[in-house]
Amino acid sequence: MLTYGYLALVARSLPADEYGWFGAYWSLALVVGFGVFLPLELEVTRLVHRAGGGGLPAGAGTACAVLTGASLAAVLLAGPLLLPALGGHRGLLLALGAVCVVSAGQFLLRGLLLGNGRYGTHGTVLLTDAAARVAGAAAVAALVGPADATAFGWTLVAALVLAHLPLLGWLALRPRPAPPPGARAERLGLPAVGHLAIGTLCAQALLNAAPVLVTGTAGPGEAAAAAAFVAAFTLVRLPLFVAVPLQSALLPTLTDVAARPEPGPRRRMLGGLLAGTAALAAVAGVVGALAGPPAVALVFGERYAVAADVVAVLAVGSVLHLGLLVCSQAVVAAGRHRDSALAWASGLVVAAGVAALVPGASARGAWAFAVGTAAALAWCTVALFHHRPQPAPAAARTGGGTP
Repeated sequence: MLTYGYLALVARSLPADEYGWFGAYWSLALVVGFGVFLPLELEVTRLVHRAGGGGLPAGAGTACAVLTGASLAAVLLAGPLLLPALGGHRGLLLALGAVCVVSAGQFLLRGLLLGNGRYGTHGTVLLTDAAARVAGAAAVAALVGPADATAFGWTLVAALVLAHLPLLGWLALRPRPAPPPGARAERLGLPAVGHLAIGTLCAQALLNAAPVLVTGTAGPGEAAAAAAFVAAFTLVRLPLFVAVPLQSALLPTLTDVAARPEPGPRRRMLGGLLAGTAALAAVAGVVGALAGPPAVALVFGERYAVAADVVAVLAVGSVLHLGLLVCSQAVVAAGRHRDSALAWASGLVVAAGVAALVPGASARGAWAFAVGTAAALAWCTVALFHHRPQPAPAAARTGGGTP
C-alpha cells in the first residue's frame, strides 16, 4: 500500500507525460534491481539456509562486484536507446546507474536476513524502504516546484540507501557466530548466479518491458494514452509488488520439500498451486473488466482512462505471474537453475512473438505479458514434474536449519 501511495503521489504531482517517463524509469529500475541482483539474494538465502545460518557465503563479494559492474556498463551503453523512454531526462538515466550500485547492498542484506530466518527484520527493512519513498516523494512535491520526473526518480535511490546500507554495514562488522555442528559451507558460484540472472532478467523484462515499450514508441499526441497504460499496468500488479520482494522467503521451505525423496508432497503442492492460480486468474479477469477502469481513475486521476478489456487481460496476467513466481522458486530450490532460466527466457520469446502479432499498443502490451507468463509457467510445471530430489546437507536434516 505504501508503494501505491508513492506512485499515486508522483502521478498526481506530475503532468501526464512526465509521469509516463517516470513510469518507464520505475520499470527500468525494477528490471535492473530484481532482474540483475535478485539472483544474489536467492543464492545467499539458499546457501545460508543449507549451512544452518551464519554470515555471507564465500564468493558473495565477487558475485556482487561482477553484477554491479555488468549492470552499470549495460545501463551506460544502452543510454542512447533508453533516453527516449525517459523523456530525454539524463538525470533519470544517472539515477538508474545509482540503482545499479545501491542494489548490490540491498539484495545482499535481504538474502542474509532470509537465510538466517530473520523474517521480522526483513519485513521491517521492506517497510522502512517503502515509507522512505513516500516521505521523499512528499518532500519533493512540497518543496520542489515545479518538480519533474528526475526529482522524484532520485527519491527511490535515497530510500534504498537509508533502508539497507546502514544495517548491512552493522551486520558486516559484527562477529560471526560459530556454525552449527555438521554444517557444510558452500561457495556461491558465478555459474549458478549467471543462470539465475538470465532467468530474473527475462522475468523482469516480461513483467516491466511493456511500459517502457509503450512510452518509448508513443507518437505525437500519444503521451497521455501511454501514461494511462502505465497507470493501469501499475494498478493491476499490486499483488506482484508484494510477492516479488518476498519470493525469496519461500526458498527455505521449498528447499526442504525438494529434498524429500518421495514425489507426492511436491506434486500435491504443484497441483494445488496450478489449480489455485487458474481459479484466481478467472476471477481477476472479471473483476479487472468491471472494476479496473474506475479503480485506475480513483487512484491516479480521471485523466488516466483505459479500456476495460486491457485491464482484464493485465489482471489475468498478473495472477498467472504470481503462480509463476512460486513455481519458478520451487525450480530454484530444487537446484535446477538452468531450467529456471530457460523457463523465463521461453516466456520472453513467446511474449515477443505475441507483441509482433497483436495490433494496438495497449492490447499488444497486455496480451504479450499474459501469454508470455503462461508459457513460462508451463515450462516450470514440466521441469518440476521431472525433478529428481537432491538430499539436504546434514545440518538441515538434523535440525541445524531454520524450521
